[in-house]
Amino acid sequence: MSRLPFAWVRRLAAALPLLAAACAVSQPDVPLRRFTAGDLEAVRTFAAREVENGDAENLALVMAVQAQCDLLAGRLDDARKTFDAVGQMMGTWATSGGEATAAILGSESSKTWKGDPYEKAMAAFYLAYCYLQKGEPDNARAACKRGILADGEVADEKYQADNALLFWMAGRMSVLMQNADADGFFREAAQAHSFALGHGARGDAGAAPIATPRAGNVVLVCECGMGPEKYGDGAQEELARFRPRYHPAVKARASVGGRSLGTSTILNDVDYQARTLGGTAMEGIREGKAVFKTASTVAGIVLLEQASRDRGHSRQAQAITGGALLLLGLLTSTAADVRHWPTLPATVQVLVADLPPGPHTVTVEFLDASGRVLPTLTQTRTVVVPNRGEVWQLFRSLPLGAATAARKP
Repeated sequence: MSRLPFAWVRRLAAALPLLAAACAVSQPDVPLRRFTAGDLEAVRTFAAREVENGDAENLALVMAVQAQCDLLAGRLDDARKTFDAVGQMMGTWATSGGEATAAILGSESSKTWKGDPYEKAMAAFYLAYCYLQKGEPDNARAACKRGILADGEVADEKYQADNALLFWMAGRMSVLMQNADADGFFREAAQAHSFALGHGARGDAGAAPIATPRAGNVVLVCECGMGPEKYGDGAQEELARFRPRYHPAVKARASVGGRSLGTSTILNDVDYQARTLGGTAMEGIREGKAVFKTASTVAGIVLLEQASRDRGHSRQAQAITGGALLLLGLLTSTAADVRHWPTLPATVQVLVADLPPGPHTVTVEFLDASGRVLPTLTQTRTVVVPNRGEVWQLFRSLPLGAATAARKP
């Protein structure tokens, strides 16, 4: 047998990674500048168009963006229905045989996007908020429980659930339901908060909602900044890592009729949640694939080279085995799946106050790192406090202005 045509092998080596990459599904090009400018309708239109005509593997992702726009625009029923569907897609772990193969041999992004744990937790929080606004604290608490499970479990591995916001909200829902398990949720919230702070999350150890979890009848949820960007790092872009997106808003403060209600406190550092669970768990998986790719490719080349020199009966077996290993190595894409939910906030903060029943004009100002007011982000809204129970309002550090002023509480 003549010497193997290694020029052909080199051409194959160059072509196959392109073939594998072509099977990958890319991050949807969500118009983030429109989002940070407060143009929710433009972003929702983009997401709705992607739902209809985009990659099917990205369906849950673009639906999450669509639902978030509906929520911020006050279309609570639409948001609730979509978040419910998104949660079901995110919570379905079973994959088809084709998806499983693609995840092993192709780019990780060739499979259906189901979100990282921090994204599942945020979807659960938004669904819980929508159910609460519908007057269903039982369903809101159930959504919180789903988010808590998603926050602490990845495949067959279990981690410390450290999303204090979900535990705290579940406790508040139990109070509304007059359920005896509220104190248990509040204890879990305190433990989650302490654990997160001890592992690098931003926040205040003496956060008022954690210290006095039952206090107040007005809950202002203030989302600050823009959530992290996911990117591929490493020699073969095999590591899924997160970096923060810059946004000036880092805190909020509220007032009623010129009387200060105080400043918000972080109960969910989204940047931390992404970095410490989603990022770390995925890095190890992707790093292993990179080692496998390198070893398979090198072994295949060595066997093919050996086959080209041998004259014995083993030459054919070496050529077949070497070719198989080379193809497997070349077809194994190590590029990490960098798809992510880009319109999430950097932090979710809470401010709780006591106000007499009836309508109140609440003003929320967002502050930069120096404590200066960002005037274009200031929002004023009428909040009606019930005779019994409590009222929740969600604010986002976007220039929404008058668009949210007339929103129903």
